[in-house]
Amino acid sequence: MKSYWFTPRPKEAEHHHPFLVFDSSDRLHLPLTIFGKEAIHRLSPTTVQTYLHALLPFFTWLDSDVWQVRAGVRWDAPPRQVRQAVEDYLVSKLRCKVQLHQQGWRLVSITTGARSSLQILLSALKMFYQIMATRGLYPFLNPLVEPASATVATVEARLAQNDEAPRMPDRSGVEAPQKKPTHRLSDHYFQLKHEEWIPQILDDPKLPALILQGGKQLPLKYTRQRDEMVTWLLFETGARISEVTGLMLGDWVSLGAHTQARAFNKGSFGRRTKVLSFHQDMVVLLRRYFDQERIRFDQRGYTLDDYLLQASHQHVDLQGVPLFLTAQGTQLTPKQYREHYWNPACQAIGIEADVHQARHWLVTRLVRDIYETAKSKEEIEQRLRGLVEYMKWKSEETLSVYQHYFDEQSDAELRDAFHRRLHEELRQYLEEYGSRTRGKPVSPKHRRKASSLASQPVKQLPDEPDLAFLYRLGGEV
Repeated sequence: MKSYWFTPRPKEAEHHHPFLVFDSSDRLHLPLTIFGKEAIHRLSPTTVQTYLHALLPFFTWLDSDVWQVRAGVRWDAPPRQVRQAVEDYLVSKLRCKVQLHQQGWRLVSITTGARSSLQILLSALKMFYQIMATRGLYPFLNPLVEPASATVATVEARLAQNDEAPRMPDRSGVEAPQKKPTHRLSDHYFQLKHEEWIPQILDDPKLPALILQGGKQLPLKYTRQRDEMVTWLLFETGARISEVTGLMLGDWVSLGAHTQARAFNKGSFGRRTKVLSFHQDMVVLLRRYFDQERIRFDQRGYTLDDYLLQASHQHVDLQGVPLFLTAQGTQLTPKQYREHYWNPACQAIGIEADVHQARHWLVTRLVRDIYETAKSKEEIEQRLRGLVEYMKWKSEETLSVYQHYFDEQSDAELRDAFHRRLHEELRQYLEEYGSRTRGKPVSPKHRRKASSLASQPVKQLPDEPDLAFLYRLGGEV
């Protein structure tokens, strides 16, 4: 059975739907097509495509699974049936564990796969049913919202409809900003276990080389330069995969076609709000890729210089020219890169790594470099603030996780140094003791040294507890 699929709207089409979604029989699926149009007003185009990629396998499964077909379950079934279908999909297809929580919602534990892809699926389903209910295409409450939360939200909305004048927005400056709640209550019917996000700390300097080495074992006939370029940019810039594959020629040329390029950021809705920086060698590789490999799939057949010349005469908009192309001449997507290069490269070299780990790897290396090379505490703080600005983090909370890692590592290194000194002193003492027990005369020099070691107090770290106190706790007085 074929799968659901979608295609971007052709530029010459008269309708205004950004994506056309088709079912497994190649018939237009109107609800998902409407979802694509409505969602693009709330999310960036790249995020909407990511949501569609997550939704379509579920809809394909819903139409093809024997038990769902026998039960007559469709996407527009009542909430209880939809929730049961989603739970069946999580368990049978995605190999998750789903447990009933005492408050009525479901707790989902991942056994295989990636947490990020599962979160995307649940968020996409929730938004899909929200849009369908708003448009009157789903006559029930959102099945992906926990019923009690939905009831509370409805009551609060009605209570807010009073005779008072509408509240001015916070940015107007007319009214004091509303206080944000100190806690977050999720209304998801399916909630991931250990949902709090913690950055992964990666400190292996060989990780990029391992990925590229795995890629060299792949039979890449036409796209090796492109895939290696994308991989290098992931590790050098710390950008997300969607930000790298979403680069346009204009993003690079607007900053001089040198070592920087503009890129959109998470939540910027396609606006170029950040700048990616990379090495001079990358510039050489980019130009080589553009003129040697990319030109094969470019519909115009232009070299880089051809594009620059045409743009100077305003014959072409470089902001509409993708930097990385597929063999079909379309813009490379994150999903295509993962499936075509990253995942097979990891498999070839025998490691497990998500593409997002390239971003964590760069941050870890940068923070380490700051701590090791900065000459003062003030310089450390200044450079860390610069890192927060470069990564376009909304707050410094993310950075604190990496700092905590290096604080712990520094403490461990200090303890290791203490243990080395302690063992060296004990080794010297045992050598002296051994020479005495064997009846060998001890030289005056060694006798003075042993006496000195015995009389000197054991060196301690600044933050180390009193050793005598520790001995008392251990029962050794």
